[in-house]
Amino acid sequence: MQQAELTNNDIIHRYLNDLRRYLARLAPHETQEVIREIESHLFDVMEQQEAAGNKADAAAILHGFGEPRQLAAQYIAHIEEGAPPPKGFKAIQTMKKSVTATLYFAMAVFGFSAALCLLFVAGAKFLLPESVGVWSTPHGNSIVVGFVSVPPTAMPEVMGWWIVPVAAVLALAVALLTRKVLSVLKQHM
Repeated sequence: MQQAELTNNDIIHRYLNDLRRYLARLAPHETQEVIREIESHLFDVMEQQEAAGNKADAAAILHGFGEPRQLAAQYIAHIEEGAPPPKGFKAIQTMKKSVTATLYFAMAVFGFSAALCLLFVAGAKFLLPESVGVWSTPHGNSIVVGFVSVPPTAMPEVMGWWIVPVAAVLALAVALLTRKVLSVLKQHM
């Protein structure tokens, strides 16, 4: 078949197959993402041409993209080395750079739960002053922190009422740190 006989779909299919072959160094999901990006960009440009009343010419558009080997090399450099994406194309988010939603929500639950537990300890000291605290063994080999039904008799309480402001300040610090970490994670999602 001559170039003139090829349909736009044939030209696109051939270009994308060549591009896929040159992207073989990438993980399959990364290759697929690049192919989807190129396809999306190509069809957007074709729609723009048709909306302007011109005939969509896939060969001319793909010529503007450059040779598949060169475009693949630019995307590989972008994904593996952090180079800028090829001009006119969006950056591809890789698994190395992105953070899953599961990690984000797990961090939120863990951080804010820890802060709430610390606030609960601070508040519980007012309600159960003898049962909430920090105790140490006589020789200082171990520490008991928390709620006890019967206060340890042979163990002196280490913090006393200081547990209230310490727990409250720690709760605030943990909550602020959690918010900071979540904002960083959200930027990478």
